[in-house]
Amino acid sequence: MNEVVKKKYSKKSIRMCVACRKRELQKDLFRFNVMESVLQLYNGKGRSFYLCCKCSREGTTYRSVKKIVKKAQNLKEQFEEIMQICQK
Repeated sequence: MNEVVKKKYSKKSIRMCVACRKRELQKDLFRFNVMESVLQLYNGKGRSFYLCCKCSREGTTYRSVKKIVKKAQNLKEQFEEIMQICQK
């Protein structure tokens, strides 16, 4: 996982991916939030959602994120840009 994305987590925290609904350890998931119509990696403020590494590479994941993030502008471009950063 990317150095920017890594945070300190509890060893037993389990969260659910919004796309595949699979439960995994929090450290193995990417965490996102939407602030002022912009999709971004979680910055510590506001509500958030998680995506697993497998779903972040699939094109169908965009539909799941679109259901959660209804007001974001240029969501597809923002999502693809963040996924490229996460895959590095």
